[in-house]
Amino acid sequence: MTTEVHMNNGLLPTIQQQQNPNTAFSLPSSFYTDPEIYNLEKQKIFGKSWYCVGLTHQLPKPGAYFTVDIAECPIVLLRDKQGTLRAFFNICSHRAGPIARGSGQANLLTCLYHAWCFDLEGNLKGAPEMKEAEAFDWSAHALTPLLVSTWGCFIFVNHDLHAEPLATYLGDMPERFQNYLQDQDLALAHRAEYWVDANWKLFVETNMENYHEPTLHPSLAPYYKEIETEAKGNYTYQWCPEKDVAFLNKTEREDEHPDTIFPGLSPAEMSATRLVTFFPNFDLGCSPGSISAVIVDPQAVDRTRIELFWLVPNTEAALSSDNLSPMIVARDQVHREDLQILPDLQKRHASGHYRPGRICPTREVGLLLFQNLVIQSLNEAG
Repeated sequence: MTTEVHMNNGLLPTIQQQQNPNTAFSLPSSFYTDPEIYNLEKQKIFGKSWYCVGLTHQLPKPGAYFTVDIAECPIVLLRDKQGTLRAFFNICSHRAGPIARGSGQANLLTCLYHAWCFDLEGNLKGAPEMKEAEAFDWSAHALTPLLVSTWGCFIFVNHDLHAEPLATYLGDMPERFQNYLQDQDLALAHRAEYWVDANWKLFVETNMENYHEPTLHPSLAPYYKEIETEAKGNYTYQWCPEKDVAFLNKTEREDEHPDTIFPGLSPAEMSATRLVTFFPNFDLGCSPGSISAVIVDPQAVDRTRIELFWLVPNTEAALSSDNLSPMIVARDQVHREDLQILPDLQKRHASGHYRPGRICPTREVGLLLFQNLVIQSLNEAG
């Protein structure tokens, strides 16, 4: 069965989900250039899906907080006094001021506009000179919460308080990645931010296919030959032999200190790198000695922020410069190779002269899944 994206006001083109990769076409340019479609994505994709916002490493103890504006939606993440993880819209219930900026440690969150203050459970605790306001209901002015949950050390939120549990949304991935993310002492070794003048979907689509790799990433040619791809549910899963991409993750493996490798991995996990891209904005790569995570953050129809986190075993050997530097440099190179082409794609979509092209049935099955999820989300009622 196909589903058509449509709106009564005609802002969205009519387009169907495509189930057969052997006959499928890419999305039309309006999906990358039309501000109305972008605004609808913020509402129906990032307003209804589980999406990643950061790491538990950013909230190490009670009272810790940090702020993000994923898809231009201001959010504050924190641990309350009992250490419970909470998420709220970073919007004061008085006149929309910010209740926090950046990150830090706090006992109360105080609006930077009129100094209304809230406890770490979101309750209004102070409102200067509001005693004269008739029938003022303090409980009605609490912060608006979001659903918040974790997978390993990764924090996800959902605007829909009645959404399915994160565990359901993730499908069988927690089981597949259990040995990397559960019961491991992980250190946050590196964090980087990239910006690109391109629609967010162009970056995600690039992560979900390997068709471009021989052209953009000559260093990944061996990986391209061996990769296996699975696309279903909310994710695209890719697997490749570790020997082919070891340079992205480690120095010469036979010379490594054993403390640079995650303990308890199976023989199959020791011999492969596993990558999964979750709809809509999260990319995870796991190798025997490192985990890379990417959060994709739309900031305009043609502007995207990408945040990279790098985790390794919490050991002196794993955190040494000799261990970290080669893989950080290699991964940075791959990211920059991707980012260099995306503004060129955006420009050509905006030219008005692109016609949807055929999808490669062997190399772009993840791209097809992603496009179908976009169409499905935009077509949902509400």
